[in-house]
Amino acid sequence: MVKISEIINQNPWWKYGKEFTPYDRHLPKAKESLIFFDRREFRTSKENIYVMRGCRQIGKTTYLKEWINKLISKGFNPKRILYLSLDFFTSRREMRNAINYFLDTNREAEELHMFLDEITTIKDWNLELKYLWDSGITRRAKIITTGSSGMALRKKGELLPGRGLERNEYYLKPLSFREFVLQTVNYIQSHAKTREFQKGLRRLKAALEKVSIDMKSDVNEMYGVVNTIIPFKKELEYLFRIYLMTGGFPAVINAYLKKAFAGKRELLDYSLAETLVRNVLGDVIKQGRQETFARQILKEIIDKYGTRYSFSKLAREIEITHVTTIDYLDLLEESFILTVLHAYDFNKKDIKFKGEKKVYFQDPFIFCALESSLSGRDVNDVVTKNLEDEESLSKIVEGIVCSHLALNQEVPTMREVRTFLWFYYDSRGREIDSVLRLNKSFVGVETKYRSNVSFRDALKIPQIKRYIILSKEDVGLEKDILIAPVETFLSLLNKSSNNL
Repeated sequence: MVKISEIINQNPWWKYGKEFTPYDRHLPKAKESLIFFDRREFRTSKENIYVMRGCRQIGKTTYLKEWINKLISKGFNPKRILYLSLDFFTSRREMRNAINYFLDTNREAEELHMFLDEITTIKDWNLELKYLWDSGITRRAKIITTGSSGMALRKKGELLPGRGLERNEYYLKPLSFREFVLQTVNYIQSHAKTREFQKGLRRLKAALEKVSIDMKSDVNEMYGVVNTIIPFKKELEYLFRIYLMTGGFPAVINAYLKKAFAGKRELLDYSLAETLVRNVLGDVIKQGRQETFARQILKEIIDKYGTRYSFSKLAREIEITHVTTIDYLDLLEESFILTVLHAYDFNKKDIKFKGEKKVYFQDPFIFCALESSLSGRDVNDVVTKNLEDEESLSKIVEGIVCSHLALNQEVPTMREVRTFLWFYYDSRGREIDSVLRLNKSFVGVETKYRSNVSFRDALKIPQIKRYIILSKEDVGLEKDILIAPVETFLSLLNKSSNNL
C-alpha cells in the first residue's frame, strides 16, 4: 500500500508547479529569514548515487528544497521530481512503495530527480539503494540522499561498492567564518549605526571576495594576502565576536541578528539550543546507546576542553570501559558533533594510537548549547561567561581553528581528518596545537588568542618547515613563521570542494 496523501503533501510542486513555495513545509521559513544562506552546489549525473552528510539543524532539507526550486525555475517538469522525508516512513517496504508509485507515474520519462531525505532513519536503507541501482533505475534517475547519522551512512555505505557512490559524498557542515562574513555583511552593514562602519563592511566584502589563502603556499605569500585584509581588522573582530556566539548554524545566526538589532538583552534563542541538544542525544539513543553515558562523556570533554588526555583516563573518570568510551566518541564524531584530534609521531610517521588525544566540538554553538544543558544554566549566561573568561575563550577559538583546518582539506572517505590533521607533543610536554600534512610537507599551526604573541611561541622541530601563529592582535613574518590575527586568517580560508 502507498501513503498517497503523505507523498502528495511532501511534493507540493506536483500540484502547484513553480508556485509551490508557499505550500512547502520548509522553504518559506528559510526564505523569510533575515538572511537566506547560500551553499555551494554540486553537479549530478545519472548512474550515480549521491550522499550528503551533516548534523541536524544545519539545513540539509532546505538545501534539497532550494535545489528543487531551482530545477523547476529552469523549466524541469515538476512531476519528474520526488522528495521523500523518510522520517515519516517506518519500513523499507513503505519507502519502496512510494518510490515505485513515482516511477510508475513516470514510465516514459528519460530523466528523473529523487531526493531521499534522512535516509538513515530506514533500517537497511542501503538495500533499497542497491535495488535501485541493480534494477537499472539510476540510468534515468539522479538520486540524492541525506543523513545525520554519519556512522549509519558510513557503515551501510560501505556495503554499496561499485554502485555509483564513489567520490559522490559531500558534507553540509556549519558555515565557516569566511562564509559567515560574506553572507551576513550586507545585512549587518545596513543596520550599522555609523557611516564609517557601513563603508568599512562594504569594502571588507569587496576585498575578501577577491582573495583567499592557499595552505600550500609559503608564509611569504600568506603574509601578503593577510595584509590586504588587515585594514579591516576592526570589522572582522566585530563579526568574529558574533560568530563565537552563533557558530555557523543559519537559524541561530538569524535569530541572533533579529534580536540584536531589535535591542534585545538575551541574544541567543534558548529553544534552538534545546533542539540541538535533543537531536544530539536523540541520535545517540537511535543508535542503541545510553543517554546517560553520552551526557557523562560530553561533560568531561567540556570540563577538559583544550587539554590532552588518554581515552583510558576519560573512561576512568566516567567509570565506564575504555572500549565503550571509544564507541561513544566515534558515534559523536560521525554525527558531526566532535572532532577527535590524535597526536602524531614523526619517528613512526603515524598517529600515536595509544597516545593522548584532544577533543573539540565542531562548532562553538554546539559547545555552548551542550554546556548549557549539562550545567543547567541559560545558554546566554554560558556564552557571556565564555566570552569574558580569557582561558575559556582561548580554548573555544582553538577548537574553531581545528574545525576550519579540517574544512579546508577533508574529502569524505579518502581524506578524513585523522589522515592529515593532528597535534604534537614532545617528551617535555610541549605542544603544537595543530599539525597539518599537505602532500609531503607539514605545517604547524599554533593558536595564541591573547595579546603579545612572539615568534618564540612556535615550538620548532626539524620535520615542520612552516609555522602559522594565530594571534589576537599581532601580525608579522620571520623566515618560516607567519603571525596573523585569527579572525583575519580564518576569513581568508576556503573550504574543500566536498564541503558544501
